[in-house]
Amino acid sequence: MINSTFLFVNTTLVVGCMVMAFIFLILPLPENKGLHKYRTSLRFLAGAYLIMALLQFLFMAFNVAKVNMISIEELTLASIQAPLFTFALITLINPQLISKIFLTRRLLTIFILLFFYFSFKFKWGDPIILNLVELKLLAFHPTVIIRELFALYYVYQIVYLTNLFCKQVHLYEDEIDNFFADNQSLHVSWIKYSFYACFSVGVCTFLSFFLFSSLCVLIFTVVYAIFYLVYALFYIQYPRTFIYIEQAIFTSGESTRELSKNSKRLVWDELRNQIIVNKYYLKSGVTIEEMAQYLKIGRTTLSNFINNEEGMNFNMWVNSLRVEEAKCLLINNPTYSLIQIAEMTGYSESSNFSRQFKLITNESPSVWRQSCQS
Repeated sequence: MINSTFLFVNTTLVVGCMVMAFIFLILPLPENKGLHKYRTSLRFLAGAYLIMALLQFLFMAFNVAKVNMISIEELTLASIQAPLFTFALITLINPQLISKIFLTRRLLTIFILLFFYFSFKFKWGDPIILNLVELKLLAFHPTVIIRELFALYYVYQIVYLTNLFCKQVHLYEDEIDNFFADNQSLHVSWIKYSFYACFSVGVCTFLSFFLFSSLCVLIFTVVYAIFYLVYALFYIQYPRTFIYIEQAIFTSGESTRELSKNSKRLVWDELRNQIIVNKYYLKSGVTIEEMAQYLKIGRTTLSNFINNEEGMNFNMWVNSLRVEEAKCLLINNPTYSLIQIAEMTGYSESSNFSRQFKLITNESPSVWRQSCQS
């Protein structure tokens, strides 16, 4: 029963990975310069999926059923897959960070470890380890030491990639908050969830280095199959979001010299007054790029003014202005519904209006209105 289940799960994994790799390579994308990095990441992913399919096929073809703890095959696969999947996600939120050179440098340690492994294996052989007792006895065998170092490097890799991803997410969210007034749907939570899934699979992979139960191996294989499928389905849908947010994650190119000159010439009080009088902040979906065009200044200049003079990002500042406008409307127009006031203050969704209002005032719009009327 277990053998037939193994065959079915492994066959599904192999076929699924090959199909997804093919889709990654032929996926039609809009003619958009900003999607260049995304195209490159698709090729990286296609390689990752093909590697998984090839290794699983070889395991099936040669009936590799014997378990070898911290085997070099599993270590190599996991150590290559982890950065490929993580860098593919980072490319979605910071396309300018990941390059072929960046990736090659991160993979160089793997190639060095493999070089030492095969050199040591040629001289001292590579013992098969079936349990923890054997691992303890053979812990200082030269080739096993390389495998142990490889496992430690894999742990370091997980820690490094987690830290790198968290930093990039933080930077991305800052850029989004400094560009869009309405950004609740642009933090692309699925990217975080995908990484959490990658991290969980990475931990499961590490545990699988030391587990030799057939049932455990089967469970891990099912987890891998589900992960590879879901990850691919979400990843290929990203261009629709990217086209919208690329203006935020790519800098406008305004030079420091221009920024310094503008900062000396312009007075923030005058610009702020122009924004308040013309109520640019009430336009639904307004971005910092649009507001800078209204003011005839650079986007970076405006962003620096808001951050330095107002002490907050663009998103927070616009919402604070909208909430102040909403307060006036709530007091002066008691017959207006919250939906009407939300629309009048630039919110496309009343739920987002209520959330922002409560975030700033610590009260919902309806409670705040009642307290003012009593």
